[in-house]
Amino acid sequence: MHPQLIGTVIGAIGATAFVHANRGTLPGPWPVIAVLAWAVALVTLVWAALVRPRSLPVLAPPGPRAGLVYVASVIAMLVVIAAGGAVVRAAGRPELQPVVVVIAVGLHFVPFAAAFRAPVFTVLGWCLVAIGVVGLLLGLAAGAVAVAGAAVVTGLVMLVLMTVEVVGPSRRPW
Repeated sequence: MHPQLIGTVIGAIGATAFVHANRGTLPGPWPVIAVLAWAVALVTLVWAALVRPRSLPVLAPPGPRAGLVYVASVIAMLVVIAAGGAVVRAAGRPELQPVVVVIAVGLHFVPFAAAFRAPVFTVLGWCLVAIGVVGLLLGLAAGAVAVAGAAVVTGLVMLVLMTVEVVGPSRRPW
């Protein structure tokens, strides 16, 4: 399978987890709206990546240490998730855990850009970090609903950015 398609499937699974694990905390009609937005974004991504006729891009080979960067980034992400979770629990704010995960996932993408010669990871990583930080600040001030909203937005943003990436260079801003 083409690396872009593998990454798209893995990313879609992660984005789906962000939406579905957090939408239930949203009030009123927002859980349903979140699912509808997710469904539209996912169907659009599936169409763009798997259905519409296109030729897959020829990708530059990954850097010589791409595998090491990948493994180190995933391990660091897991450490940040665990350590951040311990900090928010110790502070009596376990509801902040989802944005800790958002920040950790975003940071883990940033080194991929150079290792895999794929600028989309810089955009994706820093967007997620920004959403996570905003969600953390709003969560500190307003509580679990703001945190859940940031996590749901994270999943939707991931799906949109992946769709833009697979549509092709002529359509993406990076």
